[in-house]
Amino acid sequence: MDKNIENLIWKSEYNIGNLKIDQEHQKLFSIARKTLSVVKLNNDEQEIGKIKELITELFTYVGTHFSNEQKYMKEVKYPELENHILLHKNLLDVLTNLISQLNTMELKEIEKSLYSFIEEYFIRHIILEDKKINLWNCSLEDLKSHSGWKDIYSVNNEIIDKEHKELFNIAQEAFAYVEEKDKTKKIKEIVTDLYDYMKTHFSHEEKFMQDINYPKSEEHKKLHREIILKINEFVKQLPTMNISDFEKELSKIIDISLVHHIIQEDRKIIAWERMNPHKK
Repeated sequence: MDKNIENLIWKSEYNIGNLKIDQEHQKLFSIARKTLSVVKLNNDEQEIGKIKELITELFTYVGTHFSNEQKYMKEVKYPELENHILLHKNLLDVLTNLISQLNTMELKEIEKSLYSFIEEYFIRHIILEDKKINLWNCSLEDLKSHSGWKDIYSVNNEIIDKEHKELFNIAQEAFAYVEEKDKTKKIKEIVTDLYDYMKTHFSHEEKFMQDINYPKSEEHKKLHREIILKINEFVKQLPTMNISDFEKELSKIIDISLVHHIIQEDRKIIAWERMNPHKK
């Protein structure tokens, strides 16, 4: 339990770049941490009541935040508004279901369900979906300037971090200045290099997971395949896209697919390895 509370902290890489939305996300983390802090091992009715009160507060604030976020999406004419609203509804349904089952759940189950909601649903939603809103509303120059490697992306494994940095370095070359007549050819070469190196890196990472007997290796491999497929489809679109649109889409892929995978999934591998050194 204490480990869950310790892990449930706001990280700068969760920022989407909109101050109001980022502050509301941080507030949600604060309420969730407060809720987990009152979860103890004894099954006390008064404690259950306090937890229910806090989860209801979380539910209410999530609803307020989603309303504000939807208003912002309308203001910037975000093209995926309807899909995003549906995702919000699904998240609220998860919390509603949790609240309805509180009286029949043990405290450990409540802790696990709440932590899972924040870790697997909410953080994933921020990184994969909320970031898309601000990326869509950003200029190409802003996207380029923020698409490089940052130390906060480190998973604290020298070999994996080195390969992650190389992926970012290859991607950055796509934004380097070249003559207009050579740009299409150059970008295609760089994205092909990125695609090839990503497959190599994923192969190394999968071997590492096998060596340490990582229990979620099959799930992780599936994520690798999805990213490779996305990059492959992206490369196929190059002949039909203008360069500016292509560069913007590449920035989104880096920021959403690659960064999310590193900070949300690869870190799980390293964390598991450190907690289970005898499993090697």
